[in-house]
Amino acid sequence: MIYGYPEQSSVRPGEHVTFRVSTDAPAFRVLIHRCGAEREFMGGSELFAGCARPHHLPFQDWGRPGVGLHGEELPGWADYDVPVPRNWSSGPYVAVFVEHRNSAGSTPCSSTLGTPHAQALFVVREGERAGGARINAAQILYKIPLFTYHAYNHVTPDGGWCLYNVPDPVDLSRPVPPSVSLHRPGGGVGAAPWDIVNFDPFDPTPRQTFAHWDAPFVAWAERSGYRLDFCTDLDLHRDAGLLDRYRLLVSAGHDEYWSDAMRSHVEEFVHRGGNVAFFSGNTCWWRITFDDNGAFRRVANWSDASGPDRPENLLTGVSFRNGGERDRNDHPVAVGYRVQHADHWVYAGTGLRDGDVFGARPDEYLVGYECDGAHFDRTTLARRLPIRPTGDDGTPPGFTILGIGDAGASGWGLGNKAATMGLHCVGGTVFNAATTDWPRVLAAGGCPPVEQVTRNVLDRLGAYSG
Repeated sequence: MIYGYPEQSSVRPGEHVTFRVSTDAPAFRVLIHRCGAEREFMGGSELFAGCARPHHLPFQDWGRPGVGLHGEELPGWADYDVPVPRNWSSGPYVAVFVEHRNSAGSTPCSSTLGTPHAQALFVVREGERAGGARINAAQILYKIPLFTYHAYNHVTPDGGWCLYNVPDPVDLSRPVPPSVSLHRPGGGVGAAPWDIVNFDPFDPTPRQTFAHWDAPFVAWAERSGYRLDFCTDLDLHRDAGLLDRYRLLVSAGHDEYWSDAMRSHVEEFVHRGGNVAFFSGNTCWWRITFDDNGAFRRVANWSDASGPDRPENLLTGVSFRNGGERDRNDHPVAVGYRVQHADHWVYAGTGLRDGDVFGARPDEYLVGYECDGAHFDRTTLARRLPIRPTGDDGTPPGFTILGIGDAGASGWGLGNKAATMGLHCVGGTVFNAATTDWPRVLAAGGCPPVEQVTRNVLDRLGAYSG
């Protein structure tokens, strides 16, 4: 059995990535793939000597010595450095740990090849020339939602818990902080998410994983010719100047957990004229803080009255409070977006007219797993007039609702029980597709309006020139 994780969630070309690995095999190798338009094999490491280590608690740094629930000493996991060549382009990378039956490395253990737990996700950021000049000069920065993946990261049945199933401290020998560490297996790949039983009938990959949310969008974008640089939540959290080099920040799928620093850095970027595109749902719902050991915990919903009085709508325009969660098995009626303001540039080339609906075929189900909305007066839905947000939930006055996915009659969701796709401008422009399932429908290729809207947003806000 082998598990591993990267010490650094992102690195630059010319550096090295350090993997912390535990295995009961005498030896192993690391095989690395870039996950872009296709999954591309980039190379393998030397043969490393294996070293078995026990699982730590979820809020601990597994690379450092720790203490178990009953006071037992836990040694840190061994570290192994793998160089990142200077010619590797920015992107999401997956390391696969392959055990060998002997130290000569002649016989791989077939039982571990391709197993989900024997993998780790990391990001290679943009490369630089001498003097700090960027090599590719991409105008679009794509953010991997690392914090969300770790919030759901259950690691293994014997590897503790996550933020969704923290055990009751009274059942343990000492109190347990309701926090999770980035320094442990999982976090997008390499572990089972807490809600793995929440099956998606359209996609067999588990929700709350890279393969389910990010990979489809990234593959579509790169096949379509878009140049992207990549970062993680942690990069955005730490680096106030990260966005200065870009025209557009993109988030897709499920981007639920945000820190104060992330919020501030993105809001400042927008006020300076930068653009953001959220092809996602349940975005920026939980506010998190970090402890002295580098683990994070959720504090409250951004919109909670007891919180910092900064509802996520101020940035995103919408909120999970007025959208909700639905599952096709419970609510089989497909819901898409009813168009309004069809003359807006977002709809250019779609052929859509006001009142048309897209994404509502049973095989599309665009307003799916989770969605966000701006509050509006539901009594205006029947009038077929352009619907405007009330603003009483923090949605900016200039937010334009371009599409409404109303599934309130199904009895699901929160607040208004409707998704609202739209945008607003505060220096720069913030577009929000407001549904987690946008990447799935986009990558499937059967809904031309979804693809054209995506192109319009990336081209206009990312200053794409081909």
